[in-house]
Amino acid sequence: MKAYVALALAAPMLVTAQQSMWGQCGGIGWTGPTACNPPAGCSTLNPYYAQCLSTTGGATTTRTTTTTSRTMTTTTRTTTPATTTTTSRTTTTTSRTTTGNPPTGTGLDALIKGKGKKYVGFCADSGLLSNAQNAAILQAESGQLTPENSMKWQSIEPSQNSFSYGGADTLVNWAVSNNKIIRGHTFVWHSQLPSWVSNINNKATLTTVIQNHINAVAGRYKGKIYAWDVANEVFNDDGTRRSSVFSNVFGDWTFLDVAFRAARAADPAAKLCLNDYNLDYSGAKLTNFVQLVKDLIARGVPIDCVGTQSHLVVGNGAIPSFKTTLDSLASTGLEVQITELDIRTNSSPSSAQISQQVRDYTSVVSACMKTAACSGITVWGVSDKDSWVPQTFSGQGYALLWDNNYQKKQAYNGFVTGINS
Repeated sequence: MKAYVALALAAPMLVTAQQSMWGQCGGIGWTGPTACNPPAGCSTLNPYYAQCLSTTGGATTTRTTTTTSRTMTTTTRTTTPATTTTTSRTTTTTSRTTTGNPPTGTGLDALIKGKGKKYVGFCADSGLLSNAQNAAILQAESGQLTPENSMKWQSIEPSQNSFSYGGADTLVNWAVSNNKIIRGHTFVWHSQLPSWVSNINNKATLTTVIQNHINAVAGRYKGKIYAWDVANEVFNDDGTRRSSVFSNVFGDWTFLDVAFRAARAADPAAKLCLNDYNLDYSGAKLTNFVQLVKDLIARGVPIDCVGTQSHLVVGNGAIPSFKTTLDSLASTGLEVQITELDIRTNSSPSSAQISQQVRDYTSVVSACMKTAACSGITVWGVSDKDSWVPQTFSGQGYALLWDNNYQKKQAYNGFVTGINS
């Protein structure tokens, strides 16, 4: 870690940019700055992710120098008396061992980092962060936070050019102060969209609006976001393009080109993702999603990752073949992220359903662990008490890893088994 700082100090003309505290500074596929602004140093957490972290009390560099003396005796014989020459040679070997800051936390995130993945994350917002029980679990178990609602367009720009950053700022500040990375969620989505955007019917106007919105939001949090869901849920379940103000006004997929390019310009260091749900089945939606991503890459659109939400149902037949789903997404050549995992069942499940839920969590997590491109898993909530499921699916719930009283469920053990698989 200190080697990066030393290089920056010794040869400043070679360094074109430096990351601030908490920013990414390395990892598979990383093309951004690899040096950090002092007093931060670049700490490798796993092959996918290195982060600028404080060097104070956290990193040590040990230099060991070994000196070896060798004496060589050479005897030269001629017709005259033998001549003996003695040569003394000294070799000095220096080895350097650098120990970086270890991953923080003692729970799922630390466990998955130890297996070479990037993070276990959870969604949250200001209300959940102010809940001491919920916050304590996030501090101990998570390495990443995703805003559940506070960064959606309706929340953050309800009126044109009038931004409401309070909720998003709360989440970002909490995450940064607790050494968590952040997935930004989301820019272009057909839902939770203010009416002033939905009512636009001119392509040039909508292009400017998309660019301005992304520039403002991504620019505000530049350097603090690991990855953005630039676009969300752009497909219908039958694999056709979803009807939205974006697809209808543009008439094709090029609204994605506008959004991804705007995001890259606003925050060049952030990874840019396309996210969708019901990609868990081998069908037209998954096939067309993968093809769209390949098309975006082919025409030079900056995209770094794909996300499968993974809102699943206990006992679903697609779960045992989840590895196949991840392999299909990995065929894009991009980083794959499980972005909104929960596995719901009846609100009052039977013991058989609980046991099946444990197996299902194991299957999904294990599939990620066995897929090199799968970098991390975000669970869509901490406690069943705060889950979106009961409000959306009548009679269903029990989808998360902690119960209504913030006690670990058997599903937590299934998640751990999956990590260790």
